[in-house]
Amino acid sequence: MKIVEKVVLVAVVIIVLALPFKTYARQNGGGVIQMGETIAADLASGETDIWTFTGRHGQMVTISMERFPADQADTLDPYVDLYGPDGALIASDDDSGPGKDALILGVTLPADGNYSIQLSSFDDFSPGIYQIALAENVLPEGCTSLQGTMVQVDPWYSAIARENLRYRVYLPPCYQTSAVKYPYVLLMHGSNTDDSHFDRLEMDEALTRDIALGRLPPMALVLPFGGVMANTNVFWIDGSYEYVILNELMPLVESTYCLQNTPEGRAIGGISRGGFWAYLIGLRHPELFTAVGGHSPFFDLYHAPDTHNPLALALTVEWPANAPRLYMDRGKDDYAQVNIDLIAQRLTEHGIPFTYVLHPTGEHRDEYWGAHVEAYLMFYAETWDASTYPPCDLPNGGLN
Repeated sequence: MKIVEKVVLVAVVIIVLALPFKTYARQNGGGVIQMGETIAADLASGETDIWTFTGRHGQMVTISMERFPADQADTLDPYVDLYGPDGALIASDDDSGPGKDALILGVTLPADGNYSIQLSSFDDFSPGIYQIALAENVLPEGCTSLQGTMVQVDPWYSAIARENLRYRVYLPPCYQTSAVKYPYVLLMHGSNTDDSHFDRLEMDEALTRDIALGRLPPMALVLPFGGVMANTNVFWIDGSYEYVILNELMPLVESTYCLQNTPEGRAIGGISRGGFWAYLIGLRHPELFTAVGGHSPFFDLYHAPDTHNPLALALTVEWPANAPRLYMDRGKDDYAQVNIDLIAQRLTEHGIPFTYVLHPTGEHRDEYWGAHVEAYLMFYAETWDASTYPPCDLPNGGLN
């Protein structure tokens, strides 16, 4: 078992230029930033930090200012202005990134020369720690935007659930022109919510930003609505939400979109009740996935029979050599912590490796999960490399 206080983010530039992604010691007041760098700094009350870089005419760049760490308690509200060599304002942003983060996505520079990035807080008296990132972007032929797309799919009838269900799918930048099959993460929402859960947590904004900065490879997200069955403790064969996912949803999305249909290209995860389903499915079908994640997963000793209860499966499952990577996380004050700790103990006893991230703050709430969506994406994408994606022959990526 690996228990860590924080997830260390390993960033790799893949979609644009093969530049090293670097994090430097904290600096104050600004300075010089190079392409592919990330720098952490303090913003004092009423202060504006100025960072400069040398750019070229026609060069496309992405600039991000993020609260650092994302779950910090201060009130910093990042704000970014980009000025050209002649002092003219080129672009500004307040909230285009996840949460309060600022993001200037894929702006084209008008001239050769020295550019300045001015960083401040929307409220001048809201100081805090931030990190600034700068990356160069090169779009492949036929692609015109670094923006990913969230598609809301019309409801489809599930013969297993006997109800109409729906899902959302996030498709990465340049999806329609790339002609490759993307790996994807199937993410299940918690109880008393729906397929908008991860959208509201702004996971798609975090993914779009991190693809543009080269921190993550291009990838897709499948976000199903669980309906009544996902909240029902029913586990008979072909009559459980497990089989809605395996026998209906996965074949549907893999045939509709340019998504990979091999274990190496699939990951599954969820929040709270969705984390329960992710572990149930992942422990019972480890041969189907490369990674399984539970974010404050809700486990109960009596909600499922031993054949379907992750707490029991943790002690009995035959874990293959090529089994998926396992991940769990929770905040210090999560009310579900007792059984999350219990499954960690049982996985350890059974010799199954996993990562368990314990954050020093956080409850069983959207505010906690929203602060850590980037870490979740980093986990799922750890083994994916865009240079190895197989070709896809669906016209226009399956989109109308």
